[in-house]
Amino acid sequence: MPKVSVVIPAYNTEQFLAETIRSVLDQTYGDYEVIVVDDGSSDGTLGVARSFEPGVKVLSQPNGGPASARNLAIRDARGDYIAFLDSDDLWTKDKLEEQVAFMERNPAVDLVYSEALMFTGNNGDRKVSEKFGFPYDPSFRSLLFGNYIPNSTVMIRRSCVDKVGLLNERRELVGVEDYEYWLRVAKRSTMAGIPRPLMYYRVRDGNLMGDGRDIDKTPRLYIAAIREIEQLYPQLWEECQLDRQMQFARFHVRAGFAWKRRGAWKQCAIKFKEALSYSSKPRVFRWIVAAVLLKRWS
Repeated sequence: MPKVSVVIPAYNTEQFLAETIRSVLDQTYGDYEVIVVDDGSSDGTLGVARSFEPGVKVLSQPNGGPASARNLAIRDARGDYIAFLDSDDLWTKDKLEEQVAFMERNPAVDLVYSEALMFTGNNGDRKVSEKFGFPYDPSFRSLLFGNYIPNSTVMIRRSCVDKVGLLNERRELVGVEDYEYWLRVAKRSTMAGIPRPLMYYRVRDGNLMGDGRDIDKTPRLYIAAIREIEQLYPQLWEECQLDRQMQFARFHVRAGFAWKRRGAWKQCAIKFKEALSYSSKPRVFRWIVAAVLLKRWS
């Protein structure tokens, strides 16, 4: 039985999938299986995946979204650990080796992740732009401020999946199905971050982060994910000593700041107005002023 099951959901990523799979096959750690799920692609993604058989197991299904594809692979997985990898991202060569060693040293940790590097390019031509992910003191409370866990860096114990359940397959959560899952895991388990990039996130048209044109989606999706968690834990705001409306306002100020950085002042103003519709407390006004004046705001 393999120690690690690598789960790769794939949808219309014919151009990138081979490089992604090779980044797994090039790992310094060897005790793993790879499961690729073609999620009803309309291009040649399934053929690319099958070109790696039998060393890679390939499943296919009608399009059901990334959570559905990951769940299909998880049901088939045999490893003690499950490692998520999106079909256009890449791993550093020692990603699995470092995380397996970390989990073996820290049996109380159920989920480990790392920092990541954003890049553009293909077939080895990588132009790295910036680092992202926050690996320090992850908790349920801190996740309510936003998702800082890069999906393709995550390794989770199978026993934790059995305890928490599978990913939420609701279509309304596509783009934040991972965020909703981290919140569920964090409420019941211990997580840890490795302060080092172990993954390359490909910035391209068609993925959620993309080139910034999906800024307006982010607050809406974050709020949708949190509303799912509220159904499970209706007292979460009181327990975490946080103001719900202030948190939702913060998401919109953050989006407004992102529009400001692009010089799109009209969209920026719309986001600030939406922030005030959630809360008009003085702190929200101070956030807006800071977002307008400062070069960095979070």
